[in-house]
Amino acid sequence: MKRIPYFLIFLLLTLESCVIFQATKVPSNNTKNTLAGDVSKSPKIVFLGDSITHGRVSYDYVESIRNHPKLQNALVVNEGINSRLTVQILEELDSVIQLKPDYVFLLIGTNDLKATLSQEEYDRYASLWKLKDPVTEDSFVRNLNLIIERIQKNTKAKIIVSSPPVLGEDPKSIPFLRSKRFAELTKDVCAKQKVSYIPLHETLTKELELLPNLPKKAYVQSTWSMYWTILKYYSTTSSWNDLGESNGYYFLTDAIHLNERGGKIFEQMILETLLSP
Repeated sequence: MKRIPYFLIFLLLTLESCVIFQATKVPSNNTKNTLAGDVSKSPKIVFLGDSITHGRVSYDYVESIRNHPKLQNALVVNEGINSRLTVQILEELDSVIQLKPDYVFLLIGTNDLKATLSQEEYDRYASLWKLKDPVTEDSFVRNLNLIIERIQKNTKAKIIVSSPPVLGEDPKSIPFLRSKRFAELTKDVCAKQKVSYIPLHETLTKELELLPNLPKKAYVQSTWSMYWTILKYYSTTSSWNDLGESNGYYFLTDAIHLNERGGKIFEQMILETLLSP
């Protein structure tokens, strides 16, 4: 059996370190940093979620909204953290509540649904977050209800919850169908809690249906493929759209995260809420 050359091992470790650094870089406008500075701007808008909100490994819709000409006087906060599930959102709500936001936009669920796809997927999250309990549809619904209830009880914020985006772009694949199911669960919770709902999953699904000749590629778990996509973004001039297309996706980068096309759709839906009379 041939040994892997040391220089190759070193190169792989270096590349992985670069990816992890870029992917985990904390937004300068996260809740903790914001609370330590001037919080007099208004309205206070918190974007709460996982890597799709974090914006380091996909299109940064929060930063684009932050720079919108009509929101220059707003305090826009990016409280997105990679790989978060609903249980991690629950554990970190105190700082969000302390900020006393006027709006809270919540986009969560992709990692919860991925953790239900296979034991391998669950084990990765269990190792990362030291999970003790299984991730299920019931745990997702329970946690989502608790998140909304805590924000409602402790702030006067308008809460806007989005369905998770599509997982892969093959509507017949199991991951896509699971993402559809979690979108339905999210919508049901919003109706029960009487909070606003953004149908991101449904909108992307309809847009895909309008592109019948587009190859519909399914999600397949591949950490290295995701890492490679991130590395290419930060080391070349390729856009997220370019990388998504090279991976076989139209609205996504790596079957999970939004490229500019997908992100702009979501961004516009958010702006309609923020800028409507």
